[in-house]
Amino acid sequence: MRKFLRFSFIAALLCGAGVVGSANPVEAHAGLKSSEPAASSVLEKSPVEIVLKFAEQVEISFGSIRLFDANSKLIVLPVPNYGIADDVVDAKTVRVGVPDLEPGSYLVIWRVVSVDSHPVQGAFGFQIGSRGTNLTDLGVEILANSSAPGLVRGLMGIARWLSFLGVMVLIGSMLLATRMSGQSRIEIVIKSSWFVAVVGSVIVLVMQAPYALGSSLSDSVSVTSVRQVLETRLGTWLIIRSVILLLFLVIIWKRDLHQKPIWRMATTILSIVLFATFSISGHPGMRQFSALSIGTDIVHFLCVAVWMGGLLTIVLLGRKWQSESPKVIAWFSFNATIAMPIMVATGVAQAWRMMEGFQNLFSTTYGTVLSIKVVLVVTAIAAGTKARQIFKDKKVDSEDLKKIKFSKTIVVESAIGLVVLAVTAVLVSVPPLSVNTAAPFTATLVQSNVIADITITPARVGNSQIHIVFSPPGGTLESIEFVTARISLVSGEIPPIPIGLKRIGVNHFQANLQVPRGGEWLLELIVKPATNRTLRFSQIVKIKN
Repeated sequence: MRKFLRFSFIAALLCGAGVVGSANPVEAHAGLKSSEPAASSVLEKSPVEIVLKFAEQVEISFGSIRLFDANSKLIVLPVPNYGIADDVVDAKTVRVGVPDLEPGSYLVIWRVVSVDSHPVQGAFGFQIGSRGTNLTDLGVEILANSSAPGLVRGLMGIARWLSFLGVMVLIGSMLLATRMSGQSRIEIVIKSSWFVAVVGSVIVLVMQAPYALGSSLSDSVSVTSVRQVLETRLGTWLIIRSVILLLFLVIIWKRDLHQKPIWRMATTILSIVLFATFSISGHPGMRQFSALSIGTDIVHFLCVAVWMGGLLTIVLLGRKWQSESPKVIAWFSFNATIAMPIMVATGVAQAWRMMEGFQNLFSTTYGTVLSIKVVLVVTAIAAGTKARQIFKDKKVDSEDLKKIKFSKTIVVESAIGLVVLAVTAVLVSVPPLSVNTAAPFTATLVQSNVIADITITPARVGNSQIHIVFSPPGGTLESIEFVTARISLVSGEIPPIPIGLKRIGVNHFQANLQVPRGGEWLLELIVKPATNRTLRFSQIVKIKN
């Protein structure tokens, strides 16, 4: 049985590493809100510059903006810079100058890094003049080749997992050690977990450059790249984390003083700051009311450390210690019972804030991974329910531990916990919401040999831009005499909204559009290609929230 339990625990470790190592994270966090030129727009002349506006601040030290023509030829552009608004640097806006371009189709490939350290990349096309080419396939091909290699992504995921695991067990074991004395094995657990946390953080620092650039290890791991990472937001908080871990060495060295209030207070403060290095450099630090998100996240981490960190420590201390320490285990069970509901509550609250509600729970990668984590947490809690109930009802001795098969129970519970931490590491690399907020809606309609190409950019609530270009299937078309347009909610809850189209080119019309809510909208066009001829086009448009 002991061999089986050890095998199960090691299998959980390997499973956790496999989850984070094989995960293919969505490389985007700070979604592109809008661009100039707008995606799929048709221009009369060459743009002076390309401007990208993001939902969150981005870092351009590892970024690039590339421009391709219809022949897949790369057009050389200068180094991109941040936008300037009222003499203040706007880190949400990135711009780059563009040389004079000939009429035709062009593809913009952009890649930046969100300030929570994750790569953001995307592509959109625009057209100059009336004739163009669809470059969608070219964009898909280039983006597919721009992601970091699987080895880089795998090592980055494992590094995050090791960081989480080391810190959780470090805090959990140090808390448990306050109820123990003269235990050499707990010292080994504390020092080993500290070492794992340091190793994980160092690997994150080294792997950030190739991960952000989407390149191989040999091409981008260098002293210069590490120095560049240290200048980013992630690098700043990794430095702070390293300082905190060094201070923890002092706490570990002076563990005989842990009973004194001043040392316990110092350990508590250091634990809070240590968890803050994860929160501030991650998703919570990027949200509106970030102080509330960061505070909630720190409480969540502390509760996980009390429960899962302590549980893993008990497993690592072995069955002999478990049979001899029922009072310590009872104390742990009491604290874990308090920590678990707080952990669940803060986790749910944080997920609700990150996803802006649960309506996208099963339609986004973040929601799917979160659902898996919830199932695993519930399973882990259920696995230890029987043991916790006995601790709650009476004083427990070593014989009671044998009766409820305590060693087997906590191995199962902690094994699931290891996988939970692995899923958490994956969750960090996935955007809470769809990042392609600037994705356009496009449609091609045909009536009486007249083609209407419609583009709405972006297809979401708020300010959008609509472009309509008319052309025949294979000939010339005289100038459209008259066009009117309106859009109305299919459910009928909102009356039709007129669209004030303006002619900006030969049979090319454009208008700014304000869409008040998401859902299915009916777009209607009344077109007069000739004096005695009227055509009606209609199309259902899906607008995202």
